[in-house]
Amino acid sequence: MDRREFLLNTAKAAGVTLPWWGLLPLSANAQTPASKIVVYYHFDGGLTWDFWTDPSVDPRYNLYTQQGLAVPRIGNLAVAPMGNNVQFFTRFRDQCLVLNGSNTQTNSHEDGQRVQETGKLAMGFAPLCELHAAKIAAGMPAGWLLRDGGTVSSGLYPATAIPDQNQLRAMIDPLAVNGTNDYVKRADFNKTVEARAARLEALKANGVMLPKQRLITDAFIAGKEARVRLAAVANNIPVTFGQFPDLEVSLICAQSGITAAIQTSSGGFDTHGDVNGNNQSLTNATNRLTYLWDEAARRGIADRLFVVAAGEFSRTELNNSNGNDHDSVGAGCLIMGPPGWGLGNRVVGYTGPNHTSRAINPKTGAPDPNGVMITPAHMQDALRRYLGIQPTNPTQGLGVPANEQLDLFNPAMSTGHPTLPA
Repeated sequence: MDRREFLLNTAKAAGVTLPWWGLLPLSANAQTPASKIVVYYHFDGGLTWDFWTDPSVDPRYNLYTQQGLAVPRIGNLAVAPMGNNVQFFTRFRDQCLVLNGSNTQTNSHEDGQRVQETGKLAMGFAPLCELHAAKIAAGMPAGWLLRDGGTVSSGLYPATAIPDQNQLRAMIDPLAVNGTNDYVKRADFNKTVEARAARLEALKANGVMLPKQRLITDAFIAGKEARVRLAAVANNIPVTFGQFPDLEVSLICAQSGITAAIQTSSGGFDTHGDVNGNNQSLTNATNRLTYLWDEAARRGIADRLFVVAAGEFSRTELNNSNGNDHDSVGAGCLIMGPPGWGLGNRVVGYTGPNHTSRAINPKTGAPDPNGVMITPAHMQDALRRYLGIQPTNPTQGLGVPANEQLDLFNPAMSTGHPTLPA
């Protein structure tokens, strides 16, 4: 019995009607996503994409052009000469698929965060991580780990707050008061649990249970299996934690088989004044993303990692305080696959003068005035199709028309940087 069937049967037994989105059918896998660990990284505050992977040579938009700094080219990518962008993309170029020129259709922080992670401005739709967890993490004690203020579950799959190091230990061993003391004698507790499990198994085997009792028994047995999984986490906990404990804790849970989706963030990007502050924020973000990949490799799960990094919108030209205000056009996302995935070193989408959106051919990525203006809906549609988590219920309205679907994961699709000097 999976999570969906358990919820439905329990609701029927109790006379409860579940909301329609709680039983949302998901399409068959487009690939084999069972081993995928999806990470959504939020640039909190709204990273100016001009400071990242859609650099501009217009001095109205940034200080690096005013200072006469050249735009670095790294393979097929162009990046802003800020933070440690050059070092980051030099190392990870072949893992990076860049989406530029997206119009979020909002300049609100809350709406921008929601549309980037769901593809919808309206409330009530599942973020990418929630859909992924709902598809493959049934029965996992912490299938979707979340540390990103403002993200709200649609009700399809519960989020678990990313615990700190001490909380992680408490989570895997709820009997522990602290590192040395237990609430009751561990031997007595184990005997009680084993006796109850044996009794319920016997009742179930003898067929003397009412339907509701059988549901409760199934849930208890599933919970016992989950406790065994949690105990396995202890084997992966280090004596001391590294530079970014939230990322390390998340990867420990993924390595241990109790987590399939991780959503986290770092901030400092809401710079209405003095855009120089973005240098430190960018450095922190790229350091965290680098740590994510390094720690995943150390734990033997880098080949399963799939990372999406995005902000909330893009930003205007520099204001009188050398800052950038909110603007909907010129946003995007960074998609990272594991080493050797063969889909990186590409840029899809672009912006024109004043960072205005430009249409592209949805199959080739080439500039096309009759093509598609990219929005987060197109981005999320492509991601869901690639991961095999596209909901099939038409009332969700999460897809885009077939003639607008981006062939984003075709290695031949590419736009480059047509508006930058060669």
